[in-house]
Amino acid sequence: MNRQPRPSRHVSARHNPVGQHLTHDTPAKRRSGRRIAIGLAATLSVAPAFSIPAFSAPPSVQQSLQTIARADGSAALDQDASAAASRIQSLSSSQVTEVLDGFENATRRGTNWLRAIAADVSDNGPFQKDALLEYFSDRGKHPDARYVAYQLLVQHDDALKPTLLANAETDPSLPIRFLKIAAMIDQGAALMSSQPDQAEPILRQVIANGRSPKQLQQTAKLLGDLDVNIDLADELGMMRRWWLIGPFDNTDSEHFDTAYVPEHRYLESGSPIAKDAAGDPKPEAGKQQTVNWQQIQSDDKLGMVDLNGPLSNEKDAAAYLFATFTVENADTPLAAQARIGCITANKVWINGKLVSSNEVYHSGTRIDQYVDDCELVEGENTVLIKVLQNAQTQPWAQDWQFQFRLTRPDGSAIKTTVL
Repeated sequence: MNRQPRPSRHVSARHNPVGQHLTHDTPAKRRSGRRIAIGLAATLSVAPAFSIPAFSAPPSVQQSLQTIARADGSAALDQDASAAASRIQSLSSSQVTEVLDGFENATRRGTNWLRAIAADVSDNGPFQKDALLEYFSDRGKHPDARYVAYQLLVQHDDALKPTLLANAETDPSLPIRFLKIAAMIDQGAALMSSQPDQAEPILRQVIANGRSPKQLQQTAKLLGDLDVNIDLADELGMMRRWWLIGPFDNTDSEHFDTAYVPEHRYLESGSPIAKDAAGDPKPEAGKQQTVNWQQIQSDDKLGMVDLNGPLSNEKDAAAYLFATFTVENADTPLAAQARIGCITANKVWINGKLVSSNEVYHSGTRIDQYVDDCELVEGENTVLIKVLQNAQTQPWAQDWQFQFRLTRPDGSAIKTTVL
């Protein structure tokens, strides 16, 4: 599976992390703009929306929402979603929370459609402040739907923002949590010079509850200015100690899917390392000569693992990294996410299962660049990472490195002990 780097999921007060920025314009303009957005989405389908035969009963609101939720970019499902959207975008504003309930199990594309429809429906009658407040207060509702409720509420009355964000540093909706954490960072920064004893506990709460690596970096720097040292790589749950072997051949970048012996062995036995009678790792046939397993450890403050040093800046090459680990203070089996940031092509296996595959070279990197679901088990778990380098000679194409961590689905770090 080849895929391009995903856009950053970090949010900001000026950029809506769930895809739509609600502006402070007139209701008429909002209705016009939103309907244009819905119409634009509909034009992406190959065929026009179909008409329901006169003899068939019209789908219910719930059925229409489910149809929109299934939209995935294919012509058939987008056509159905377009027809469903045209049926329900004129619902009464009293049904806005019903639309928000449609976010459950929606695809990313379906979520975008429903977001626009919810905004449109909200304008179709008296503003449903009480219903939206009740919806927002229910943390069991879909995180993105609650964020849309938040946007509608603060667009209607910006003075509601402090109340809505009062305890949001632990909110399961990451966009909502982000906004509260940003306010806490600003609050802590403002107190640093005059009341540093009050600034420190606020900033420590950010470290404990923040989920955005950029926010955590900013906070760690502020705490450093207060002479409070934070091991940010540890807070983020970065894995920094690995067994490494390579280089293997990647001439002309043609060996992304070539399974070398360590990979085969890992998939067959659970470990890529063959050991001799003394228990030491055996060498393997590499790109041009025999290669040996070596242990490496990153001391980078953000957990970046460099491969150029131990592999002598090899080009047209592939390498494998392996770790056996246990999970600290967590019930297992545990639903988790494997998060890798890597400037070159890479694959990630967790417990023998391929969970991430990204054939992209030198197009940029960041923490949590690729996020994929996985599951951790009781006792020992394993991770194998294949990282490839191409032959580019430009100065900006020399990095060969990665960052890797495991988190819960809400983005909180899973602390691991590498064995």
